[in-house]
Amino acid sequence: MYPWHDTLHMGLVHFMAYPQATTKEEVLQTVLEVLEDEFFQAIEVSALLDSDLLGEIGKLCATARVELLLAAQPLVLSQKLSLNDFSKEEREKALVKLKEAVDKAYLAGAKALALLSGKKPERGRENEARELLAESLIVLCRYAAERAENFGYLLGISLEVFDYTIDKEALIGPAPFAFEVASCVRGAYPNFGLTVDLSHQPLLFEDPSYTLTLLAPFVNHIHIGNAVLQKGHPAYGDLHPRFGVTGGCNDVDEVARFLRALFRIGYFEKKMVTERPVISFEVKPLPGEDSRLVVANAKRTFLAAWNRMHSWREER
Repeated sequence: MYPWHDTLHMGLVHFMAYPQATTKEEVLQTVLEVLEDEFFQAIEVSALLDSDLLGEIGKLCATARVELLLAAQPLVLSQKLSLNDFSKEEREKALVKLKEAVDKAYLAGAKALALLSGKKPERGRENEARELLAESLIVLCRYAAERAENFGYLLGISLEVFDYTIDKEALIGPAPFAFEVASCVRGAYPNFGLTVDLSHQPLLFEDPSYTLTLLAPFVNHIHIGNAVLQKGHPAYGDLHPRFGVTGGCNDVDEVARFLRALFRIGYFEKKMVTERPVISFEVKPLPGEDSRLVVANAKRTFLAAWNRMHSWREER
């Protein structure tokens, strides 16, 4: 039905698109809404959900033939976890929680677990923090590899590149920093990679083509969304508003260029832990907006961007 089905799996970050879904019933209802939509072949759900609920979602995904990915970003952010904290006790605390997330992922049948780094430190200690982050990620990847023996597959671990100065102020961060850490971890564990999010690129003041080209050897997961850099705007910062919102940085052309860059770096030809390379929408309704309409907006934007990208390729 859609021309990219043999190239990629389209996903949706569930907890971002449906922030109002807080009870078990609401989560299951909105997950079903996504699984029933043939536009999507992947869904990302929060690691904050309990294991029993994640198990139910895993069974629903298997029935619908939709790949499940687990997102630990809400866990890291809500509990202020940091794999690069200078306190060994804090790093150990973060590892315990993220190892629990690995267990949840395996029990639910999720193919990958995504997370983010802790906050950047005071100036002058960035190198030390990146070394600590790499060490922690190696421990986490080792744990995922050990647990794989019990489940018959290896869980992918993906570190998402977040903003450095605007909102979350994460250590990773600028593309060169991401490259440095990923180089250390991937050398030890091939199941590790990076998530690049189009919505974070304006917040990092980086060109998406530059970021993807630099990080190409490590990119194993993609998010597509929008961002606003206008201070005072209700969607300012890392809020992932719908496409077309006044003041937004990304729209059809930006998504089309991003897709073209992904083709250029060979993202869609990579062997992944998922059946096909995944691109997930990360969009969130602003107050007064309907989740279903924001998701429909994203789908229309992607259709337009896909067609525009191919028209550019044909013109060349």
